Amino acid sequence: MNAKSFRLIAWMACFVSVTANPAAAQVQPLDYKPPTSAASIDRKKPKVLRIHPAPEPVPALQIRFWPDRFEMVAGNTFVPFQRAMIMMLEMNRSAGNDDPFFKNYKLWMNGPLDELPTQEVSKYLDSQQTVLTELHRAMRMRDSHYELGIDDLRGLETVQLLLPEFQNMRQLARLLVLEARLAIAEGRTDDAIRSIRVGFRMGEATGNATDLLISQLVGIAISGTMLNQVEQLMQMQDSPNVYWALATLPDSIADINEALKFETSVVSRVFPELSHLPSDKVEPAVWRNRLVRTITDMQTLGDSGFGNGDAEARLIAGALMIAMTESSRAELIASGSDVSEVRAMSPSEAIVRAAAAQINRIQDNFSKWLLLPDPIRMKYADRTDATIQSNQPTDTATINLGAMVTGMLMPAVKSASQAEMRTHQTIARMATIEAIRDYAAAQNELPSSLDQLTNLPAWPDPFTQQAFGYERETATRAKLISKPAYLSDPNATIVLELVRK
Repeated sequence: MNAKSFRLIAWMACFVSVTANPAAAQVQPLDYKPPTSAASIDRKKPKVLRIHPAPEPVPALQIRFWPDRFEMVAGNTFVPFQRAMIMMLEMNRSAGNDDPFFKNYKLWMNGPLDELPTQEVSKYLDSQQTVLTELHRAMRMRDSHYELGIDDLRGLETVQLLLPEFQNMRQLARLLVLEARLAIAEGRTDDAIRSIRVGFRMGEATGNATDLLISQLVGIAISGTMLNQVEQLMQMQDSPNVYWALATLPDSIADINEALKFETSVVSRVFPELSHLPSDKVEPAVWRNRLVRTITDMQTLGDSGFGNGDAEARLIAGALMIAMTESSRAELIASGSDVSEVRAMSPSEAIVRAAAAQINRIQDNFSKWLLLPDPIRMKYADRTDATIQSNQPTDTATINLGAMVTGMLMPAVKSASQAEMRTHQTIARMATIEAIRDYAAAQNELPSSLDQLTNLPAWPDPFTQQAFGYERETATRAKLISKPAYLSDPNATIVLELVRK
C-alpha cells in the first residue's frame, strides 16, 4: 500500500467515525417536522382561526398565565414534579398495554374538541388525580433547582449523561394538555387556564433545569404545547381576552442563550487532552498518549465500526502522524509560533497543539455571535453554524483534528434559535390577535390596519422586530402574516375570521 492510499484510509477512518456519530447530527427542535417541498407549501391552505370579539378583562390582570410574585410560595418545583413522575410511571407500569391514554392518543390529543369523548376522558383524568394534584402544587413554588452537577462533568461523561426524566416531563405535560382540552371542550375556562399555567411553569422549570441545550429544547416543546391550548381557548365562544395573560409570560420560558454558551464549552470538557496542555517540556510519548486517548474518545462517540480498542487507536494515531504532521506544523507557524520550536516538536505534539489552537479559534468564532442581542444573533445564526462547516476537512491536505472534534459536538445554533424565536413569535402573534379581538369588541369588525389597535397595541414579530403583516379582505376576514420560522411553517399566514355578535 502506498503512502497516499494509507493516508486516505486513515483519514477516512477518523473522519467517518466523526460524521457517523448520531450526537453530531444537527440539533432540531423537539416536535420538529421535516420541511416539505416548495410546491407542496404553495398548495397548503393557511390556518384559519375563527375568533369572537372580546374586550380586555377588568381588572386587566385577573387572568395570568404566570403567577404573580406575591402568589409565589417557598418551595422547589422539582419536588412535586418528581413525585408526579414517580406516580405516573407506577400507574403506567400497572396499566401496561391497557392504558386508555395511549390507545386513544390521536383522538384525545389531536382530534377536534367537539368530538372529544368527554366522559371517557373525564374518567381517565379522575384516575390520574394524584399525579395532577402534585403537578398543580408545583405551579406557585418559587424555585426550580435541579442539581445534576453538570459543571463538574468531564470527559465522555459530559455527553453520555442519561436524562430520561426530561422525556417523562413531556409525558406529564401531555396529561396537562388533556386536562386543558377537556376543560375547554366543557366550557370550563378557568380550569383550562389553571392547567395551562401549570404547563408553562413546567416548561420553564424543565428548560432551566440544566445548562444542556436538550433540557431547554424540551422545555420549549412543553411551552409550545401549552400555547396550542391557548390558541384553542382563544377560538371558543365567550372566551376571555388573554392579551395581558400572554404578557405575563417571562422570556425565560424560551431562552437558549446560556445553554448555547455552555454547549460551546463541551468540546473542551469532553476532550481534556486537547484543552489542558502541559506548559513544561514533556517526553514525546506523553504527547502520543494524548493523541491516542483523544482518538479513543472519538471512536467511542462515533461508534463507526472502525474499532474502539487501544490497538486500533494507536494504529490510527500512527496514520494521522503521517497525514497531519506537516500541515499541523504549518498552522502553528502561521499562527505565530516560533519556527524552530515547532520544527523541534514531535509529530504527536504538533498535531495536538495545532488541534488545541484550532478548537480555540472555532469556539471563539462560534461564541462571539452569542454575545449579541437575540434578534441580531438570530439574523447571523447561519454564519454561526457556518463556523463549524467551513472548518471541516474536504481532503487529506486540510485534515485537522480540532475541526473534527468541534464538528462532533458543537450545537446547531440556527435550529435551536429557531425553536426559541418561534415560541416568542407565537406569543407575539397571539397577543396581536387578542388586540384585534379587543378592537372588534368595540367596533364589531376587524381593523383596517394594525395601526388602529390603540387600546391594546399589536406586538412586533420577534424575527424581524417589525409589525406583522396584515391584510384585511372584508370586515370579518383578514390575513396575519409572519416571517416563516422555517421553510414549511404552517403559521406564516393565518386567516382570521371574525364571528360577529
